[in-house]
Amino acid sequence: MDGLEEACGRFSLDTGAFWASDLGKGIDRSGKVDRVLLEEIRALEDRLVAVSAPDGGHDALALARSRCQELVTCTLFASYLMDRGLAQPFLPEDLVPDLGEIFRSRPRASALFEWLHVTFNGDVFPPGIGEGLLDGHLGLLEDFVRGTVLTEEGRGQLRLFRFRFDTLPIELISSVYEAFARRAAADMAKGLGLHYTPVELVHMALDPIFEGLGSDARILDPTCGSGLFLVQSLRRLVWKRCGNGPRPRSLVREVLYRQVHGIDVQRAALRIAAFSLYLAALELETEAGPGETMRFECLIGLTLHELDFLSEKARTLAGGLGIEAIVGNPPWTHVTVPRTADPPRKRVPKEEGTRRAPDHRFLLSAMAVVGRSGRIAMYLKASPFLSRSGEAASFRDRVVHGLDRLALLNLSPLRHEGLFAGAQSPGLLLCANCGNLPDADRMLVGTFPWTPDFARSGALALSSADVAVVEKERVLAAPSVLKAAMLGTPRDVRIMERLETGLGTLEEVMKAAGARSGQGFQVEGKARNKPKPISQEIATLPAIFPRDYVPLSLDGVHLPSLNDRKISELLFERDRDLYRAPLLLFPKSAHRKALQEGRTSATLAMEDTAFSHGFYGYSFAQADVRLATVLCALLNSAIPGYQFLYGAGALGMERPSILLQDLRALRVPSISVTDALEAKARAALEAAPTDGCAALDAFAAKLYGLRPDERDLVVDGVRRGRSTFLDTPLSRLDDVAVPSRLDLIRYASTTCRTVNAVLRFAGVRHLVASVAMPRPGGDGPLDRFAAVRFGIRPGRAPSDTVVGMDEGEVDAIFADLRGRLVHNPAPYLLERRSLRIYDGEQVTVVKPAQRRNWTVASGLQDGDLILADHAPGGER
Repeated sequence: MDGLEEACGRFSLDTGAFWASDLGKGIDRSGKVDRVLLEEIRALEDRLVAVSAPDGGHDALALARSRCQELVTCTLFASYLMDRGLAQPFLPEDLVPDLGEIFRSRPRASALFEWLHVTFNGDVFPPGIGEGLLDGHLGLLEDFVRGTVLTEEGRGQLRLFRFRFDTLPIELISSVYEAFARRAAADMAKGLGLHYTPVELVHMALDPIFEGLGSDARILDPTCGSGLFLVQSLRRLVWKRCGNGPRPRSLVREVLYRQVHGIDVQRAALRIAAFSLYLAALELETEAGPGETMRFECLIGLTLHELDFLSEKARTLAGGLGIEAIVGNPPWTHVTVPRTADPPRKRVPKEEGTRRAPDHRFLLSAMAVVGRSGRIAMYLKASPFLSRSGEAASFRDRVVHGLDRLALLNLSPLRHEGLFAGAQSPGLLLCANCGNLPDADRMLVGTFPWTPDFARSGALALSSADVAVVEKERVLAAPSVLKAAMLGTPRDVRIMERLETGLGTLEEVMKAAGARSGQGFQVEGKARNKPKPISQEIATLPAIFPRDYVPLSLDGVHLPSLNDRKISELLFERDRDLYRAPLLLFPKSAHRKALQEGRTSATLAMEDTAFSHGFYGYSFAQADVRLATVLCALLNSAIPGYQFLYGAGALGMERPSILLQDLRALRVPSISVTDALEAKARAALEAAPTDGCAALDAFAAKLYGLRPDERDLVVDGVRRGRSTFLDTPLSRLDDVAVPSRLDLIRYASTTCRTVNAVLRFAGVRHLVASVAMPRPGGDGPLDRFAAVRFGIRPGRAPSDTVVGMDEGEVDAIFADLRGRLVHNPAPYLLERRSLRIYDGEQVTVVKPAQRRNWTVASGLQDGDLILADHAPGGER
């Protein structure tokens, strides 16, 4: 058992050692039994429909699919009842407790479906469902319950083990919704932006909601879909009422009929939600009183409502239910859907949300229902929270001011990993007035980082460095503060705040200089306009596309014209004056061609050049060309990339490209152009290919007035931003690669320098560091950590404050770790812990051995924390 615990226990899971092992590498959540079952259910439905409507007419197929879904739903329900021993005591004498045998006879199968209707009633067992049964249906249903493979791969083979519904979780019913409700209205579902929510994310939203919530509370999911949030809420509410004691049927039904409410525009979804809730209730009930039957009341119309939550009718209904908490994952896109059950929805004014993010209108409606102190946990699209648009700013202001205690947790780094099935948009979890959130004048923000094992494990990772508390007024005063607080350190927040509030924008500088600006020509696209012939004055110009781009200067670069490229039509040509030299060109996304990966870049063109819409261009034909040189130096320095990383809304959240609005909002210092300043800029540009951009960064830092530590932080942003700008699997893997000895030394030196900058005023003590590298070649849990031990020494600090650590000390540190690192967070969360361990005059910092944890920015932050721990009143 000890060996099993070492290989597969909580400690191994938290550290990531299990997922890096040979055993862990062989596990993939795409092969989980519920996903395999889902594929079988889809195949069963398709084959049932083929039997019902062999000719394949549209109307016939639609009717057949609806009836066949009823067959599958009842078969699933019967499978649960049989395997869990719930049906056997109540079955009629002529029905054997074996579904395989029942489906060998049409009369027995019809009797089973009629028994389900009579015994359970509810919303999912219509009368007469067995009347249309065909022999082909029976054979398929028998194959399904006996474990015969129905999918194309392996068709007809008998599984080693049939599906056991006494062990399968009810959560897989949400997958049934994916297969049924969406396929029944595929176009509408896609337009509505529906996204299946994995159960681990459901628990992550409900955990804070239920912390301190009363046992009689009423919960609402305003877009309940298959009812996954409602099922888990039902379980938690019953547990609050009963604890570990008996769970009487009367009590479970009381909670089901009074406390768990859902709203959705699709009746098919409500039927699956009712189905899920019925199963959950049966699973929860441990005893029944005299005369109590299993028969359910119909939930649709009682606690499940076919309405649009954005309609006045739905909000009035919700407002009268006494709802204490609202949870869910509302749709992220929207189309108008015809309705007959509910009057047309009153149009919501634009200022109540963002036009392309209906989930935010759902949030505002939820706030109206529960009030500023009501509990809310919702998954929303992240990017509009960080947008610079006035519409988004108004929405952000309403949310931050309108909710007392607030947390925003960014999930966008996982957007490529199937976090929400079928969705690539960035996600965010909003929690309000639940758990141990900060007081009303501050808010909690954070980011769940990308991990290499998430796609296989589905477990999120989080450390203390990934969350922060920031004042609400700071967030509202400077749009960049929210993103900087989510992704960066407190020092990043302070720099972005100072830049945003103290400097003008690039757009203002360009307008004052008289430079013409715009995006280049567009060859094709989704615009309604049709391409038009190119004017000859533009067709004969040298033309640049992103593939032709080189940073700094286009001198000597051969650029064929549009004529030479056999391009005769353009969707948008742009004005000829936009292409007049001198030109400063900024690529939207050609980040791989920058001087260093992780930087932005720009180039100068000294002859008229047509540029594509992959560039933003500035023509200095009527402006001082010296300014173009200075700005080219600034745009190739580390500072613009740093601002885009922590300031621009979409970059890193939704896409790796830079939007024109974000370039225009780039903060730049006031520049008085002189020949001497241009000469310095030109010298820095010329040195950039050979000096690693050091001269460019020094030139920019001086113009921006950055201190040495601030310059170090900004330049470190090049490494920190590399995976954001490149947005590739390899760049993300580089973030979590084992840090080199140089990485650890750079981190330790920065930490020592930060602390010694304060200690040097007294001149009697200084901080030194010794580095413990991760164990080479090790694959155990402890081998996935690195450590740096800091100690106080007498006298002033020497030039070199970092030394190696002897093996005995390394062994002692790692031997002490296990007890400190073992923790028991929620099962969906891997707590990648970072520790500062104090022992007299020394402190040991232990973190996961990933490069992103041992950066210069981390060194500055940990130095600040060590100083804060030793300040009067500081915690140790």
